[in-house]
Amino acid sequence: MNANLPNPLRVLVAEDSPTARRLLVEIIRADPGMQVVGEAKDGLEAVELTQRLRPHLVTMDIQMPNLDGLEATRRIMTEVPTPVVVVSTLVERDIQTSMSALRAGALAVLQKLVGPESPDFERESRHLRDTLRAMAGVKVVRHWPARTSASPAR
Repeated sequence: MNANLPNPLRVLVAEDSPTARRLLVEIIRADPGMQVVGEAKDGLEAVELTQRLRPHLVTMDIQMPNLDGLEATRRIMTEVPTPVVVVSTLVERDIQTSMSALRAGALAVLQKLVGPESPDFERESRHLRDTLRAMAGVKVVRHWPARTSASPAR
């Protein structure tokens, strides 16, 4: 493990599907250097838990109720800058969604894992954990909200 990373690495998982969330939590917990400190069922809860729990990193789904993952990522980056890794089924089908996630402040965009029945499951799980570790070491900066209207200079 990188000497600059905290041990354990505290991760918040934001995923509305209980099955996908459980799989992601189990993959992360399989690494003794990582700890899941919270689970959010939607974007609003992800923002609130990030503010309250101060994880080292957030995994974020894109399609979620109440507040989608793109807007939740924007809010996290303006309110409590924290590394965000998007894990979604949309990224493989839609490059625009991936680019939007990066513009919102996500550091990486990964395809959601299928499950233990996949022949590549162990390799993909390892890749996910490696990516989370790498992105947790990135220093993020606050994103300031865009101004809605510019005042003319006097």
